Parts: sequence; structure tokens; C-alpha cells
Amino acid sequence: MTLLKIAKIQLYTICLCILIIPKVTFGDDGDTKTYVFADTIRVVGARYMKIPEVNSVAVKMPISIQSTPASVGIVTQALFENQDGIVLSDALKNVSGVNVQSGFGVHDFFLIRGFDSLTSGLVLTDGAAEPEVSFYNLYNINRIEVLKGPSAFLYGGNPLSGAVNLNRKQPVYTNFMNASGSYGDFQTFRGTVDAGFVIPNSNVAFRLNGLWQDSENYRDDKDNNSYAINPAVSWQLSEKGSLTANFEFVKSEFNPDSGLPLRSVGEESIQIPDVPRTQSYQSPYDNSDQELYRFRLDYRQVINESFTLRDKVYFTELDWQTNGTLLGEAKENQSSFSVPRILQLLDDDQKFLGNQLEAIFSFNTGAVGHNLLTGFEIARNTDDFDLRTTNLDTVDLFAPQIPEQGPPLESVPKLPFAIADARSLIFAPYLVNQTMFSDKFKLFYGARFDVIDYDDERTDFLQFENRIPIFDDSETERNYQQLNPMFGAVLSPTQRLSFYINAGQSFAPPSTLVSGDRQPEESTQFEVGTKTNLLDGKLTSTLAFYHLEKENIGIPDETGIIRESGDQRSRGFEFELNARPATGWYTFFTYAFTDAELTEFRAFNNTGGIDDHSGNNPPFAPEHILSLWTTREFKNGFGIGGGVRYVSSQFVSPNNQFEIDDYLTFDAVVSYSFRNLKWSINVKNITDQDYETRSGQGSNSVIPANPFAIYGGFDFSL
Repeated sequence: MTLLKIAKIQLYTICLCILIIPKVTFGDDGDTKTYVFADTIRVVGARYMKIPEVNSVAVKMPISIQSTPASVGIVTQALFENQDGIVLSDALKNVSGVNVQSGFGVHDFFLIRGFDSLTSGLVLTDGAAEPEVSFYNLYNINRIEVLKGPSAFLYGGNPLSGAVNLNRKQPVYTNFMNASGSYGDFQTFRGTVDAGFVIPNSNVAFRLNGLWQDSENYRDDKDNNSYAINPAVSWQLSEKGSLTANFEFVKSEFNPDSGLPLRSVGEESIQIPDVPRTQSYQSPYDNSDQELYRFRLDYRQVINESFTLRDKVYFTELDWQTNGTLLGEAKENQSSFSVPRILQLLDDDQKFLGNQLEAIFSFNTGAVGHNLLTGFEIARNTDDFDLRTTNLDTVDLFAPQIPEQGPPLESVPKLPFAIADARSLIFAPYLVNQTMFSDKFKLFYGARFDVIDYDDERTDFLQFENRIPIFDDSETERNYQQLNPMFGAVLSPTQRLSFYINAGQSFAPPSTLVSGDRQPEESTQFEVGTKTNLLDGKLTSTLAFYHLEKENIGIPDETGIIRESGDQRSRGFEFELNARPATGWYTFFTYAFTDAELTEFRAFNNTGGIDDHSGNNPPFAPEHILSLWTTREFKNGFGIGGGVRYVSSQFVSPNNQFEIDDYLTFDAVVSYSFRNLKWSINVKNITDQDYETRSGQGSNSVIPANPFAIYGGFDFSL
């Protein structure tokens, strides 16, 4: 399909939406006028604590949280800065139903309602999809919105359990400058800058965000550093039209972390060995270098008070070069234990290019008001990767002898494991309508129809025949046509209380690691809940009950390639409370109960047999997660805050052979502000609690989490 034809389709879509609207009169409905035509959330005073009132992730139009028929978690810049949050995972600890883990120590990894972010979640930056393996730094973020539940009705494939949207700082028409920095344990340094200025006698505003951070890390040989720059410019073309260009470059260098290997004790017990928690078993070849490029071009035109047109061109590229050691379970060898190791070498380049053309209408049909969003997205996603493996020498569990430098990597024989050069073309119209019968009753309904053409001209996967490695180099072609609907309703007996229900479906096309033809993964959710807004917005809460099912889960066979499928079910309830008991005093509390089960799950084991894990708990899906954070700033400039986080025990793999213990951590902050300068001291894991996180792959190792640490910081503004 040519670009000219694609452009025509988008134009016809908008024209059709205009033509099908009946003759209407435009009313004075407060919900319509307040949110629709300010179709982006302009955050004023983002560095000051407040209770969120509005979200845009649920329907791509700003609406009040009280009127949203879904559970939405929002983390503001002021909150995650108060906690010394650095990356996305730090901020997501404030959202109910989200379990934060680690992906080899080189990328964000989390679970929403028992489903992991790599296979069931979608991260977006300013509404455009992101690669699945990267750290999302918070230096240029003003708020994070989490829509829990299937979200394909707006965002297409992959958000089976939720979508996370990162709202970046945009140019504003004022001059300002902010610089901040921190230093603390493990030789950790971080500096940021945020500056904006307006060209005199013009309608052009600039903004520049920058980041530089470096750390030796708690664990041995896990140094890391990152730097990023994000310039943006906005041009007010006319009173009703604007254009914003935003470019970002991020460079990250990390040493991956596979953690501590587990070992068997007796026939059934598996334990973490009694070795230093800082011990590394990895090779001198380990590294992870990422370069990430983001570009967004946003155009917005207000046609009249009831019709707004907007267009987004987006491009994201992730170039990832990484070598990482994978650890096997420690095996008894005479009087000690040996740790088997292999090295994975990955060269991966992902590119996302697309355009979103959207129109927002506000109109009445009789006494019924409507806020209607229609859109058409076209995208081209590519993934060119080369994954190879090589065996490494085993090392002693208790006294590993690892050389500082090995033979040149070019001379080490490597076995190709998976190679692909895949591309997906996506064409998707979508629509969502907020129908307001009265102030007390609103309906939401929408759908997105995705047409996906997938082709991989170079699909090479390692297989085994009679334990002899061979390659399956057949070309893979898939075509999908998927309709994903959503329905929701909100009943508000009073302005302070509302009840809601929703139901929806989502899908996820098989990844490039899946060879041959396979059905997409699908999820279905039903949710009911209630929301309160008391004391003039000083106390808000959300209580949600849900049932979420996922089908056709990819399960790896004995070669590591996904060829089978299974099902998972998750149900539970979540509670979020935001309160401002007094001026300058804010409290945020969340709790989630998750009952997750692998209802059907069979996978090949290392001996060529099949293990049935049906009925087991999914990995890293604890039953209970609780978090509390409270902070108070006094008129004399002093501030104090603290919080607690509890996570119950959780299994590390579908076989449920090893379970991480529950843990309880405490953090605190003390600050002092004088004029334009603010000093702060953040103390993390005050009780020096030992606990573990996900190692990144498999069930043979876990990563010890950071112990007690102190960080001092400053923030200067003009």
C-alpha cells in the first residue's frame, strides 16, 4: 500500500466522521467543556504535591478520574521526586496491583495484575508505543498514568493487562531553569537540568531536559552509567493551531546481573546459597549498551469549540548490543557445588515508525451529550536481531575463580540460536465515545480494528533432532485482523460517589521469537468498582474488583523457542487512597490482593519430556502488595516523609519449586527549602531488609536487592 493511499484513508476517515454526525446543538455540559478541548493535560506547578483529578490514558481525552469507568493509577513528578525515584519501576511502586522486579539489571520489568510487562503490557511515551526492553528514565517526565486491564481498544496489540503512558515535559511559554543533583552509597551520582525559554516577540518556546548518572552499584562488577538529552520546541501557529517537535537521545551502559544461582538441598528443597550477596558469577564479556532515539511531531488545530483535529508522527529506535551470562542451578560436585554457565550474545535493532490522526468531537443528540474521539493509526515496526550462545567454564559456587579478562570474543566459537529480520505493517481505525445521559449516568464504548501484516524473511531458530542442533530457516508470514471492543458505564448517585463497570478484550501478536504460524494471545476482563471524592477533593479513593483471563500464552519448548500455548487467570481487588489531611501534608496508600493461576500450562523440560504446571501460580504474582507514603512540608521550609512497602511471598518460575520470601521495607526523606534552593536526604531500606528480585530469565537464580543506602540531593530553580 503506497503512502498516498494511506494518507487518503486517513483523510476519508475524518471526513466520514464529520458527515455521519447528525444536525446537533452544542450544549453547556460541564464535563464536555472542561476537558475535551484542552485535549492535552497542562500540568501547572508539577513540582508541587497534589492529588490527581484528571487522566487522559483511559480514553485519550482528559476526563475526571471520578468519571472514568476503569482503575487508573497516576504518579506525579512531585511524588516520585520526593521518593528519589530514578526510573519507571521506582514510580510504579505507588500504583496498586503493580509488582516491580528487575530485568537483568538493565531494563524496567513489572507485572500488572499478575501479568508481566514484556508479554502482556505496553509502555507508551506521549501516547506512542515503546520497545519492551529499556530503562525509562524519569528526568523528563511530569506524570505517569497506568490504565489497568485490556487496552487494545485504543492502543493496539500487546496491552493485555494494562498500558503505561509516560507524559513528558513539554515547552511552556515562560522562561525558567532548574538543576538538581544527588550523590550517595555505591558511588552513585545523578544530575539533571530542565530549562525553558521563549523567543522574544515570537510564538516559539523551547525546552531542554538533560541527564547524567553513574553508579558502581551494590553488587560486584555491576557498574552503570547513562546520559540523555531531550530538546523540544513548540510553535503557536495561530490562536487555535500549534506544532510541537520533540527529540530525545538516551545512552545507557550497564553490566547485566544474573544474580545468585540457586542450589538443591535434598530431593525437593531449593535454596539461595550462603554466599556474599554481592558475589558475581558472570564472565568478563558481560555488557549492555543501549542507544535510544525518540522523535515526536505533534500538530493540533482547534476547528471550533466542538471540533479539534490532531496528528502525531512518531519514531523510536532502540539499538541494543549486549552479552550476558546465564546461570544454571548449582550442581553438587564431590565436596562442593559447581555453577554451569552460558553466554548469550544479542545484537538487536528495533524501529517503530507511525502516524496517529485523530479528531475529537463534542455534540448533543437531543438531551444526550457526546465526547467522541475517532482515529486512524498506521505503523511500521521492525526487529532485526541476532542471538547467539556459547558455553562458559563452570565455576565453584563458594569460591568462583573468574578471570578479569578472557580470550578475545571474536575467537570464541558461538552457536546461532535465533536470527530474525522481521517487520510488521499495522493499519488500525479506532473510536471511543463518552455518552452522557445526565450528570449521574455516563456510558463509554469503543473499539479498534487492527489489520497486521507480519513478515520475517530471515527466520532462523535452533532446534534439536536426536540432540543434534539444526536450523529451521523457513520464512514466517502472518496476517491478523482483530477487533478489540470496550464497554464501560459510570453511575454517580452524588458528586462525591460513583460506581462503574467495564469489560474489554485485547490481543498480542506472537513475538519474533515465535516461529511458524500461531494464534495471537488474547485477554478478556470484567471489572466493577467504586470511587469517592470527599472534602472538596482532599480525599479520593478507588476500589476495584476484576477478573482477567489470558489465552494462548507462549510457552518455550526444550530449545527455548515458543511453540506451545497455555492459559492464565487472575482475579482480585485493588484499593487506592489519596489524602491531604492538612496544608502541605499528603498521604498515598495502595493495597492489592491478587489470586493468579496458570489454568493450563504445559512445557517441555530439559530431558525432552513435558511438565504440567497447570494449577500453579504464575511467576512473581504475590497475593498481597501494600504501599504507603506520607510527606509533610512546613511553612518554615522543613519537610519530612516516609513510607513502607510490603510484598508477600512469590514464586520465581511456573514450576513453583522456589519461592522468594515476603519482605517489608521502609524509606524516608528529610528536606529543607530556602528561597530557590532545596536540600534533601533520602534513606532507603532503613531496616536493611534482605530480599530478592527476578534474575531476568529462567528459574535458576535471583538478584539480591539493594540494602540500606543514603542519598543526599539538591534542587535549584530560577
